[in-house]
Amino acid sequence: MTSPPPNLQAAQSFRRFFGELRETYLERETLFTQIELALLCREHVLVVGPPGTAKSAVASAVLGRITDEVSGLPSLFSKQIAETTLQTDLIGPVDFKVLTETGRTEYLTDEGMLGAVHAFLDEVFDGRDMLLRSILNVMYERELKHGRKVTAGRTECVVMTSNRYLTEVLARSPELLLAFADRLSFISFVPKAFARRESRAAMLHRFVHGTRPDLRATLTLQQLDLLQDAVAQVKVPGHVLEGVEMLTDALERALVAQVSKLPDYVPTKYFSQRSVVKALWTLKAAVVRDQIYRRPDRPLEATVEDLDALRWFFLLGGPPAAEADALLKAAVDPRERAQLEIVRLEQRTFDEVLGKVRQELGGGVEREATTLAAADDVNAAEGLSRNWQAGVVSSTARGVLGKLVPGPRHGQNRAPLLVAARALVAALEQRLSRGMTAGQGEGRGGVSLLIAIRDVLELCRAVPELKPGYPALCEASARFLEQALEMSASAAEGLAFEDSVKMEWLVGLAENLEEELGVMGSLASMLSEAVPSLHERLRDADRDTRRRVVAALRRRVSAAFPAQAPRGRKDPLDALSADSRRLTQLENALTALDPSQAGLKQELLRPLSLAYAREVLGATPFERIEQYGRAVQAVAENLRREGVTAEPVLAECRDLMENRLREHARVLSREVASPPPAPTAVLNGDAYTYYRGELSAQAPDGEMSALVGLDGQLMAARPPSASAFLSDTVRAAVAEAELSFLQSRIKYLRSWLTQLLSALPAPDALNSRADAERTFERLVRSRFPQLTLKEGELVRLKATLGMLETLPGELGESARRLSTQLRGIDEDFGRFSRQVLERRTAQ
Repeated sequence: MTSPPPNLQAAQSFRRFFGELRETYLERETLFTQIELALLCREHVLVVGPPGTAKSAVASAVLGRITDEVSGLPSLFSKQIAETTLQTDLIGPVDFKVLTETGRTEYLTDEGMLGAVHAFLDEVFDGRDMLLRSILNVMYERELKHGRKVTAGRTECVVMTSNRYLTEVLARSPELLLAFADRLSFISFVPKAFARRESRAAMLHRFVHGTRPDLRATLTLQQLDLLQDAVAQVKVPGHVLEGVEMLTDALERALVAQVSKLPDYVPTKYFSQRSVVKALWTLKAAVVRDQIYRRPDRPLEATVEDLDALRWFFLLGGPPAAEADALLKAAVDPRERAQLEIVRLEQRTFDEVLGKVRQELGGGVEREATTLAAADDVNAAEGLSRNWQAGVVSSTARGVLGKLVPGPRHGQNRAPLLVAARALVAALEQRLSRGMTAGQGEGRGGVSLLIAIRDVLELCRAVPELKPGYPALCEASARFLEQALEMSASAAEGLAFEDSVKMEWLVGLAENLEEELGVMGSLASMLSEAVPSLHERLRDADRDTRRRVVAALRRRVSAAFPAQAPRGRKDPLDALSADSRRLTQLENALTALDPSQAGLKQELLRPLSLAYAREVLGATPFERIEQYGRAVQAVAENLRREGVTAEPVLAECRDLMENRLREHARVLSREVASPPPAPTAVLNGDAYTYYRGELSAQAPDGEMSALVGLDGQLMAARPPSASAFLSDTVRAAVAEAELSFLQSRIKYLRSWLTQLLSALPAPDALNSRADAERTFERLVRSRFPQLTLKEGELVRLKATLGMLETLPGELGESARRLSTQLRGIDEDFGRFSRQVLERRTAQ
């Protein structure tokens, strides 16, 4: 005898395997059905119920006995979950070799659940929420992401069990249960008791006689693979797909309505797009399961009758209606009763909804025809041959495309849509034959016209019945596109003969042309893909058009743009900002056409930027160079904000800035009167008042330092061969002004100190402490110590001279001479004051 075909042999093994299990574990029909479907479509199962209901035994008996033909062993990962269970206990331990050598954390996933085809997780809800969420992610994605590495897993089906009722899980963490319901295809409730008396009697009989389950039927991973391949081959006709959608929507509404009637009820299934896709795979698996158990000769195509199997996907699995009623009569535990009520409620609701869906599917052809409204599309498409309207063409073409792809569920509703599609193609062919015309709303090429052509071509490419005429339609569209490109180039070149064109109009035109050429470019790509021989021709035409458009626009903009700021405007920055905005828009449009056109804005704004900088830098009043430096910085920042490179503009303003700085130095260099203090002023503090009020207050201290800072600020704008922006002449002028003030102050301080030391007795003449005390008091009343020590005047003068000493030539030499004089003042006063203090404390 010859052995049966592999598929038939796999189906027989599958049937014997689960038949033996059903005989062993009584009243678990629903649970085994859900596990069968989960294995066939590679999904997961959650089994809940009180202890002692054989949940773990069933899971082990199924997954532990599906073996590999080669090794003879199951590919099973099994784990008891507890509060102390860690993520590494499930996904695998950390690879310490990788960790110590590279510092990266990777896992040995082959030792975790991803390394096995099947997994059994007992008491899954005893784990922490973070662990449970990681389990869900691993089960759904079937891979582990750690850093940049993604490790694919082998996991196909995971069975999880829990002694907790769903109501308990809901009370603990509603979001967690929702996440489980969304990612698991099957959830089953196993009741505490048996519904049939004979089931309990059989269980007791086995216990009394010590009979243990004798499970001998085998099922291999390879046989399961064959059945899973059959599931992938199942076809789902359009009307059955419609039934799945109708059932999903109606069932969700019906179950939500039950919530308003029973406040404690929460639907078991979370209805999402993910769940609809999983439902489709469950339907395919149900077809293969039906072939295995009932109709071996049935084709692998779903029917409306198969929709009944979706109850095991959408609902909480449990005992059938009659058994649920019997169990409810005997149930005492309120949690048990609540779960049984949910099972009965969802089953009744499903039966009612399914009955209505089957009735509605009977008139599916007419209902779909009404929804498609193909007659409206036909009328609109046929009218376009008489009255071409690009917008109507686009909307109709897109609408017809959406209805034809993937297409109606009922084949007879496709024909009128094809009539509309062919009428659209005919209308486009008629329009293309007329070539470029200045039709209403079309202009040069007209974005709406180009989009209409593209939409009809897309329809022709996507619908199989229209594909034979697609290449010829592409050829006609290519000829039309070449005319449109030539029209755009001519329109741009015609601007040279329009003297009244304003900048605002040019900006708008450039943006429109950029949009049109962009649509033309995408249309050219589409045509070249369909007819490769068109590629070079359309590429050259597009390139030539862009070159001509950009050149024409650039010439016209250069002629139309004002070369200087308009007069009468109060703030020159306003004119610069307004023109900058317009030119930014224009340059963006031009660079979109041709990336090499960057820089037009800089070129055209240069005269306006220079006028703005000259006006500000030439008119800004200042008393100190530091103030002028802030004005220069503001000009540079404003130019950069408007998109202008500041350095070339500032370089052209160099002479202007130097003239203003030289004038500033000239004003500072006016003759400073420095008469010696009167003898009485030396001792009574009037000399101090004169110094502070007349000499120090007017002194331009730090001007040279500010000039050096300004020069550093302008360093990037210096002439190519220069080491600094500002000339030596300006430096010398500012230095001379500052030195003249320093010289007058040091001269005054020397005269003051000389007269002061002459007016006071020499330290050697202070023979008593009283004499020393009177001398000290007179010295303090002169306020010379306050000026030099407390206020640090000598230190400030020394610091200012220190910078000036670095100057070359006579200026640096003058500063050094003044430093010597200043040092002499410091030494003379320091020697005298120390001696007086010593006399004051010694006696």
